[in-house]
Amino acid sequence: MKNPYDILGVPMNASPEQIDAAYREQMRISANDSRRIDELNQAYDAIILNSGSQGNYTSAGNYAYYSGADYSDVRSKINLNRLEDAQVILDGIPEGSRDAQWYYLKGIIQHKRGWLEEAAKNFRIACNMDPSNETFRAAYNNVSNAQNGGYRTERRSSRSSGCSACDICEGLICADCCCECLGGDLISCC
Repeated sequence: MKNPYDILGVPMNASPEQIDAAYREQMRISANDSRRIDELNQAYDAIILNSGSQGNYTSAGNYAYYSGADYSDVRSKINLNRLEDAQVILDGIPEGSRDAQWYYLKGIIQHKRGWLEEAAKNFRIACNMDPSNETFRAAYNNVSNAQNGGYRTERRSSRSSGCSACDICEGLICADCCCECLGGDLISCC
């Protein structure tokens, strides 16, 4: 791979804003050239993944990934709801370099997309890799409860024989539906 800065047409000391702007402009220009788009994506990923270690190439000529990754760019993209960009950056990190933080952030992206099973799986992996991290544990518990319908818990005791407010509402809604099916209206909204 050529120097990723040359591919995007930015200097080695370009700011993240300049890199983003150049990337977007090059993508706009190259919209119909899939080979060029792949090259631009690889260059952008290489620069973003190595922010702080500019110009560090491996002997194979590919831009080197650094260990102990700083995920601040991924977090900022997630906060801006640029989930696809965050996903691209995460997926560019080799499997052998993925730590608990990687799995947690992957789970955050999946949770925001509504993919609860995948999010729970990645949160569980993050918890297993770093069992003392309360943030990972809370995220896993939150998604697990959502998956299992844990938003409402049963609060009835075995001795209680009365109806709860939820039972009354459910009965009223059911009765209204039956009345409407027969041409009447139990609950008038207007």
